[in-house]
Amino acid sequence: MIWNNELTASNKPSNDPDVNTPNNAPSELTQGTSNGWHRTFESLTYRNYQFLWTGNLLINTADWLQILTVGWLMLRMTGGNALLTGTVVGIRSLPILLLGPWAGVLADRVNRRYLIAFTQIGLAASAIVFAILVASTDFSAGYSSDNTLKIWHLFAYVIITGILHTLMRPVRQALIPNVVPRSVLRNAMALNATTRTGTRLLGPALGGVLIEVLGGFSWNFYIEAGSYCLVIVMMLLMRTPYQTESTAREESIWNNMKEGIIYIWNNRVILHLIVMTVIPNFVFQPLVFIMPIFVTDALGGSEGMGGLLLSVMGVGGVVSTIVIAALGFQLGTGRTVILSLVVGTTSILLMAQIPWIPFTIAMFLIMGFAQTQFRVGNSTLVQSLVPDELRGRVTSVYQFDNGFTPVAVLITSSMVQWTDVITTMTIISSISLCFSITLLLFAKLVKQLE
Repeated sequence: MIWNNELTASNKPSNDPDVNTPNNAPSELTQGTSNGWHRTFESLTYRNYQFLWTGNLLINTADWLQILTVGWLMLRMTGGNALLTGTVVGIRSLPILLLGPWAGVLADRVNRRYLIAFTQIGLAASAIVFAILVASTDFSAGYSSDNTLKIWHLFAYVIITGILHTLMRPVRQALIPNVVPRSVLRNAMALNATTRTGTRLLGPALGGVLIEVLGGFSWNFYIEAGSYCLVIVMMLLMRTPYQTESTAREESIWNNMKEGIIYIWNNRVILHLIVMTVIPNFVFQPLVFIMPIFVTDALGGSEGMGGLLLSVMGVGGVVSTIVIAALGFQLGTGRTVILSLVVGTTSILLMAQIPWIPFTIAMFLIMGFAQTQFRVGNSTLVQSLVPDELRGRVTSVYQFDNGFTPVAVLITSSMVQWTDVITTMTIISSISLCFSITLLLFAKLVKQLE
């Protein structure tokens, strides 16, 4: 079949200088040899990286738009149920536990950009169907069981989108070294992070404004669907000149899985980097999902305030990525990764003790900066150390911790339901801070990484 041949085709490095090297750009041997503000956007001089960066920007905008809107929609439908509000968003990561490693195997066996394109078709279709359900429901008189939209529809929607996001999650990371040379990989990883941190500015702010101005939720999902459609175009235009020939298809998927696990287990540095990602997913992510509860109960705010705080976190993240892209990690990548965990967990602990809006804004700014330092530093180390033929499988295991987000959100939401949001944040951030300090003192292998 033609489709199958295209999907399983692997792009070999091209000999065409117009494909591999941007116009007026220095050669690969001289690129990335020094840091400086003039090199901040160096990787964006590569045409194929431009397509990937734009596609990731659109995906993340839609992602944040969905997170914000589904959370507030559930809050409206349930009359403020903390457990359901936190769970409905967090459960989207549940498919990672079942499909995550297999998605990595798939990423090493098929054409990576076509895989992303096909997942976007499913995401766009599901967003349109859900938008129609939301638009047909009248919330002016409060939620009723007679309405078209049911609570189970929200859970079904986030699970479907969670499955599709799981399939493309490792591919989006694995594609970055396929479109730029190794010499600018750190810069490319940092700028790619702006598509996540930057959309904390665009996605939540846009979502909050649309909900309050238009008085409804459906437009947010229509915009989400439109973003996915544009990503399809980006993937069809993009090429992967730095991807090596994959040999994964020569063996069974079971052997592919075994090979990836053995590689990780035998590489202590990679194993440590993967284990470290558990902390952010048990402290940073649940905070985002219980944001509506924190805003209403602790700060006395509304949807607009929730969007503002996520946007402020985005500002911190954007500043962080620009600093990394221009100056790198001045304290060393490994040491910075661990220090950022200490700073991030400390900011959440302080925020819980002083629920004052100006102080909360400052803490969200710091948390956004620290979280991005960790994410970019950690993922850059993994992508630079792993060979391309194993990159999809290792990346999927590296991101496997996201599958525990529903567990973390369930625990966090239950604690909020039983106690209150301030007590919950204090307990979780304190435990995470202790683990972070332990890593700072004893994780020698990671601290030595430059």
